[in-house]
Amino acid sequence: MEVTKQLCEFIQDFHFEKIPDEVLNKAKICILDCMGCAAGGIVDDCSQVIHEYTKDYAGRGQSTIFGMSTKTDPAHAALANGIIAHALDFDDYHGETITHGTAACLPAILSVVEERNLSGKDILTALVLGIEISTRIGLGLGTYHYELGWHTTSTAGRFGATAAVGKLVGLQEKQLRHAFGLCGTQNAGLRQVFGTMGKPFNAGKPAMDGVMSVFLAEKGFTCSTEILEGELGILTVMTETPFPDRILEGLGEKYHILDISLKPYPTCA
Repeated sequence: MEVTKQLCEFIQDFHFEKIPDEVLNKAKICILDCMGCAAGGIVDDCSQVIHEYTKDYAGRGQSTIFGMSTKTDPAHAALANGIIAHALDFDDYHGETITHGTAACLPAILSVVEERNLSGKDILTALVLGIEISTRIGLGLGTYHYELGWHTTSTAGRFGATAAVGKLVGLQEKQLRHAFGLCGTQNAGLRQVFGTMGKPFNAGKPAMDGVMSVFLAEKGFTCSTEILEGELGILTVMTETPFPDRILEGLGEKYHILDISLKPYPTCA
């Protein structure tokens, strides 16, 4: 089954005009929720550390870091803002996969939209795609993936961020497959770090890696084009019970963003 190819064809052909109104409205709610969580998360200790880190080591650029007046390059802005958005563990989530798709995808999207002067429609299109891809890959990995100790926000979230940024910059199907390969080979994030600053880092890093993977693929950097279904791909290496059919089931008809839940309390799910 050519899972990677079919997903990338879907991303390439996806457009704002195809998105139902209820999906657009839910995407707007997810953005508001994530930005509210980030506003609260700015004062968290981990946010203060990432502020200091980016001031000392990140490059110059046009992308904003929440809570800072200076701007930096898109990859480091995505890293910092992903950490800040997830700092309070109050952001939205998908119940079955236990993924925080908005926190992994929106920071990557905003950093690139600002750097490339894109539009609000671009933000919404990319976020719907990012959450869709991250959720579907989370479903494909199955619950055993999480039980093994992988943090699905980080592992599946990388693909969501890559899909979102890939759409923003206009990657074609073959380039998207290379970007997926690059994000997949960087895939990590362990539940062992829960309860530490490492947990929000697991939201920032997929956002950063999504930006980096797409920018490299845009310039011609190549990688495996079967990173999901390949003999040593994600569905083989990171779970013992993969469900590739669930990744493609209802693609283009079922929108998993509608299943995203908002938290009344910052207590995971």
